[in-house]
Amino acid sequence: MKAQLEIISACQSKSFHFKTDENIWPTWHFHPEYDILLTLKNNGQFMVGDYMGTLKPGTIVMTGPNIPHAFHASEEDENNPENPAMIVLQFSKESMSSQLFERPEMNQISKFLDDADRSLEFIGHTRDQIDQLLHDMQNLSEAQRYSKIIEMLDLMANSPLNDRKKLASLTFAPSLNQQNIDKVDLVTQYILTHLQEPFSLEQMATLIHMSPKSFSRFFKKNTGKTFVNYVNELRIEKACRLLLESDDSISNICFEVGFNTLSNFNRRFLEIKGLSPRDYRLNLKQQSHL
Repeated sequence: MKAQLEIISACQSKSFHFKTDENIWPTWHFHPEYDILLTLKNNGQFMVGDYMGTLKPGTIVMTGPNIPHAFHASEEDENNPENPAMIVLQFSKESMSSQLFERPEMNQISKFLDDADRSLEFIGHTRDQIDQLLHDMQNLSEAQRYSKIIEMLDLMANSPLNDRKKLASLTFAPSLNQQNIDKVDLVTQYILTHLQEPFSLEQMATLIHMSPKSFSRFFKKNTGKTFVNYVNELRIEKACRLLLESDDSISNICFEVGFNTLSNFNRRFLEIKGLSPRDYRLNLKQQSHL
């Protein structure tokens, strides 16, 4: 599917749009509405603005207006309406009624929405409560869902700060035109498909008909990351999954995610995660026995 500005027509005629999606959206896209997204079955990565995170069942992300985002599963999963991939709630201040958020009772929620415009991931007890509310909403009428949205926003607005992880940085300022979004999507899809293989900045520049120098500036401006940092973070996130899900040796994982030397892999892992691959795996094992 070609990357594009997503037009959420439901929010032009209704207060909100609630649905379950059969698959996750792997394309780099944006829209003026807030998204509240609960991952149900996929493992992989998600990118929101210039932030890259680990995707797993139970991940809850709230994307702010016009912040580009994409979700990438580590393995292909056939669309299956009996086993959906994501619960999705979309709305804007305008669709819910701007006057609603001007009421004094809504001051805290309105301020929270302003603060959430750079996007958030919810963790801890707050994540658990949002998860339950989103699942409950599947069996409710539209009027009942509306009241649940207010309840959810109140919960988010009053949640502990350590239950919210800010995503896109304040300096992230993408150029939101269709041509740029298409180019970013073409490059990121190529990287994901060929992550284990060697490829260069020059190859990616050629892919979208740019000089290497122009491509470097373009990629940084539209993703908030240098090309090298983006690739390294993606490979390290995949390595983290393999360290958790397999008993493969660290050296095998190193080459499986696309690094050509173990020393470079260890160095990049330490830079990004703050500890070595060996210590990361040990920590995971210790936590699983708690």
